[in-house]
Amino acid sequence: MYTGSRGWAIIEFRSLLRNIRRKKAIGEGVYRRVYDLGNGYVLKAAKSRPGRRCNRREVKIYRSSPYKIKKHLGKIVAYRDDYRMLIMKKYVRKLPASKEYQRKFLELVSRFKQHGIILYDVVRRHGRPNERNIRLKPNGRIVVIDYGNLKRRK
Repeated sequence: MYTGSRGWAIIEFRSLLRNIRRKKAIGEGVYRRVYDLGNGYVLKAAKSRPGRRCNRREVKIYRSSPYKIKKHLGKIVAYRDDYRMLIMKKYVRKLPASKEYQRKFLELVSRFKQHGIILYDVVRRHGRPNERNIRLKPNGRIVVIDYGNLKRRK
């Protein structure tokens, strides 16, 4: 079972699982492993139940966020209904260490806070960005690529 868009509905996650060993793992956390699919997308595979919770949280945040927030979240194009895997657009450009981008990052943190989302795991000490979880889109917009640990304020 899967949900997808833009042609991903024809992809069987079973075939991805069979072929995943041939794909390059480009990142790993405590609960999930990230694979480069080689087509401009990545697969985030849960290693455990907490990993499925992270995938579910990313899907729910992405689907429920207004455009002002969604444009700063990594685009999810497909996911399994049990949240064992999700497919996200790949972003490779790293955030420059300039004062301009530091200012833009702090504005982004403020915008997320206004919408009740705390960027836990994205902001380090003294307001610095966690480079592992932030990238730039081709247009220069900051995008959060790992938001499985974001917190929503009620």
